[in-house]
Amino acid sequence: MKDKPIIGLTSNLYEIEGIESTIIYLQYSEAVKKAGGIPIIFPLGNEELAKTWISMVDGVLLTGGIDIHPKFYGEEPSEDLGVTDERLDESDFAIIKEARKHKKPLFGICRGSHLINVALGGTLHQHLDEEDPIRNLDHLTDVERPVTVHEVTVEKDTRFYDILKKDKAEVNSFHHQGVKELGGGLRCAAKAEDGLIEAFEGKAEPIIGTQFHPEELSEHDFSMERLLKYFVSMCK
Repeated sequence: MKDKPIIGLTSNLYEIEGIESTIIYLQYSEAVKKAGGIPIIFPLGNEELAKTWISMVDGVLLTGGIDIHPKFYGEEPSEDLGVTDERLDESDFAIIKEARKHKKPLFGICRGSHLINVALGGTLHQHLDEEDPIRNLDHLTDVERPVTVHEVTVEKDTRFYDILKKDKAEVNSFHHQGVKELGGGLRCAAKAEDGLIEAFEGKAEPIIGTQFHPEELSEHDFSMERLLKYFVSMCK
């Protein structure tokens, strides 16, 4: 058993000064290191590369980023859909498929949680409107990333509850999409005040998904630090 598991981190595609670029926010890799893992970054790939990458790592952290094209969950694009890139979606889905095949733990954050949900047959809200009388929280906030903006209720009788050790948690929020229908083999682990799923876990598989960003909260919230350390420990 290795002392420090190797964690693969997915990346994103953005255009920077007219140049298509692979990027990842520094805090993801820093949080993995602090939790006891060794991060390596996956660029844009394909099924063959995914096989090689998964053979090299002990677990995968799927990071946040751009929207997922709705064709992957059987819908047409809405007018409020954000930037998508089907190449990136297909690359990330290949990573998820290969990781599940080899029973490597998965942790999805924001876009990453959406990818896991869709890969397991779930669907997404393409756009969350704060004017909606049901889901009326402002989920796409414009604050510093470590700032908490709303509360979530943690479901008891879940591993998530056992890790956080509390039934309420204050979280940050930087998204305009969200989980609509959960994919097969997943269960809700936490919900926002408006009923939106904020975290889920695999019923039998080593899977965690959060809509919020624990990597940004772990500096000041020990429960979020425990969550990241739990994931890394799953990968040993």
